[in-house]
Order: sequence, then C-alpha cells, then structure tokens
Amino acid sequence: MPSARSRVRSTEPAAIGGLVAALVAGACRSEPAAAPPAPGSAAPRDAGGPNDARAPSPDAAVAPASPWARLAGLPVATPVRVVTLAARSDMPRFDVGGPVVAGDVAVVSSSQLGFVAVDWRRGQIAWTKPAGLHVAPAVARGGTAILIGDCIDPPALADTLLGCLRVVAASGADESYASIHGSHLEAFAAAHGAQDVWPSGDREVRWRRGDQAVAIDLITGAARTASAAPPQLHIVDGSRAWDIARTPQRIVARQRGKLAWQTDHAYDRLLGAVYLADLAPMIRVLRIGAYAGLPELNLLDIDATGSLHGQASFPVPAVGTIGDAIDGVGNTALAVRLDSSLRRDFIAGFAATAQLMYVYRLPEVPRSEPVGLAIAPGGVLVFHDGDTFTVLPELSSPATAPGAPDLASQNSTP
Repeated sequence: MPSARSRVRSTEPAAIGGLVAALVAGACRSEPAAAPPAPGSAAPRDAGGPNDARAPSPDAAVAPASPWARLAGLPVATPVRVVTLAARSDMPRFDVGGPVVAGDVAVVSSSQLGFVAVDWRRGQIAWTKPAGLHVAPAVARGGTAILIGDCIDPPALADTLLGCLRVVAASGADESYASIHGSHLEAFAAAHGAQDVWPSGDREVRWRRGDQAVAIDLITGAARTASAAPPQLHIVDGSRAWDIARTPQRIVARQRGKLAWQTDHAYDRLLGAVYLADLAPMIRVLRIGAYAGLPELNLLDIDATGSLHGQASFPVPAVGTIGDAIDGVGNTALAVRLDSSLRRDFIAGFAATAQLMYVYRLPEVPRSEPVGLAIAPGGVLVFHDGDTFTVLPELSSPATAPGAPDLASQNSTP
C-alpha cells in the first residue's frame, strides 16, 4: 500500500532507478500477507476447485509438481459469466482485436467473427458488423466504436485502397461509412506486423501496422502517411503536466518539451497512469526478470513528479505478457504467460494501489494470439481464443485524484 508522500523533487533523476530497484527487491524477498479475495471471487483458497491451482491430487506425494503450482496461495477469481461467440471455423483466424468499451457494449473482432458488440452485463450479443479477411483493432471514441477492416464490396479507386472504415453508435446504428484510400500508401499496404489504432485529433484516427502508419479522416476516409510513434502518456497534477515515453533503455519524462527526469533502467511495458486521492500521480510499468532462478513479473509505480516515492506489487510468475489494460484510476489487468509452453496463461488483476486482487487461469490450450483485455465499470473483460468472451470481477477502485482522466480504460503505451 502506498505511504505518505513528499512533493519535493529529486535533484538526482537517476535515483528513480535506484528506488524502483529497491522496490523490486522488497517485493521479491518479503512475504506480505496474501491479498483478500476480490468481490465475487471463488471460495476460500483452501477449498480447491476446477480453477484452483492448488487442487490436491490423491498422488500428490509422489506425482510431479503441477506447472501451475507457482500460483498456489494466490487469490483466485471465478468468472461472472462466459459468452461463447459464433466464429466461422471455415475461415482462417488472421487477426483478433478488442475488447473496447463503447457505451454499454464491448466490441471484439476477428477474421472469423467480423465485429461483434457484446452486452457484457447481460451476456448477450448486441449487434454485429461484417468484415473481410483482415480487421484492425476497434477503437472507442465517446459512445461510438470505430471499425476498420477489409471492404466487403471493394470500390474501384484510382489511388490505393487500404480497407473500409465504419463509425458505429453503441446502439449499433451506423454513423458513417467510407473507404480508406490515398496516394503514396504502398509501403503501408505491404506492411505486416502488430496493429494498433488510436484517436488523433478531432476527426482522425492513426492506424499502425508493423513499422508503418497512416492518419485517416473519419468522415471521408482519406488517408495519408503518418508517424508510427505511439502517443505519449500525458500526466496532469494540478497546473503541472508531464509527457511520459518508454524507450528501449529507460522511461523519460518531459515538461514543456524539456527533460524533467528519466530512469536508469529499462522496463518491458509502460502501462499507464495511477491517480490515487491525496497522492501525486504515478506511472505504472512492469519488468520481467528472475529471482532464485525462476522468472517473475513485477508491477512498479514511479512518482510522475520525479520524487523518490513509489509502490510495488507482489510479484507473480511469468515469462512474458500477451495483453494488458489499465483504467482511468490505475486498476490493471494483465494476460500473463506462465511458461514457454504457449499453453499456460492466466489473468492477473491488480488494484490501483498495486495490490494483487486475483488470478484466473485461462483454458490450457495452444495460444498464439494475444489476449484482449479491457476494464469497464463493474468488471474486467477478456477476449481470448478467438471465440470466448469472459467477464471477471471488478477490481477495487479507490477515489480518483484531481486531474485523473475520465476514461473507462487508458490506452496502454508500448
């Protein structure tokens, strides 16, 4: 839990790296009391059950330890509901995306589904929209969802056609539909790799694929080449503000374009901001390393103002992550890869205070695609394996601090 915090700026920004190293050491070597189960979680941890990593075997004394044994003793979540989506098995699963929360629905996508809006509170399909063989991740803007995919009926154009864009209200009504086209877009059209879409200005979105990106007009569909650099994390504390970015070597904070502070260490992800009442804002990062020869994930919070204060979570076993989401306060959900089998993954839910609230084991199947995550008021939304939408219990949400963004979920920053 966070402690009282000084607002005095450090005159040695490099000391931030030492702070986080100390936090990691404390998190790895101490043995804090186990976190209490989240509301709606499973029975007490000694009760066993189908999702309990510690469920005993009659031959436990002689049988090899389960690969899941490292989750023993952690609080376990029970799903609120699981919705199976009707995917077309005769279609290849090229792309998956979502969920993104738009109003009262969460939109997911894949080459086998098109776009599907799930009323996640009731476990019902609200609406669907068609798409071709390839789709980009949907993005929410206010109460609308912006959908990008292959055109079902491609128009004949003189310039390069990249796909079609549809803006849909949460009710399912189309607000606009346009072909995405422009000149000198051959490099983007030929690009491969991970995709991201994010809002850019009042009437544009930025679509990144691999190392190429285009800016798209939401009304006309006109596209132009653009920078593939992701948006920086913008932190506000009263009259002060910082722009935070992750480089391969460190985390860098700037004020009005000038370097404010930076860390000495590299981190695997910059997840977003943490706003807790009566405390200065923090940035949440994660690092995956090893302790006693075993890989583990540490969730770390660094004071965004540059002071030496911060907080760290209890570590969880991990060799990597395949999905993440953070809400406007700092509650965080991670899709964690337990080992190199590509079959054993789980969801770890952390409160904004960095307390581990629960873990939830995903089905043990070969899994090559990322796991989609979103945090909505009342639940953690998980889209996995191309056809399954799982709702997990909500994470505790302390009161937001002044300046916290009014967002269901922040965009995590690579």
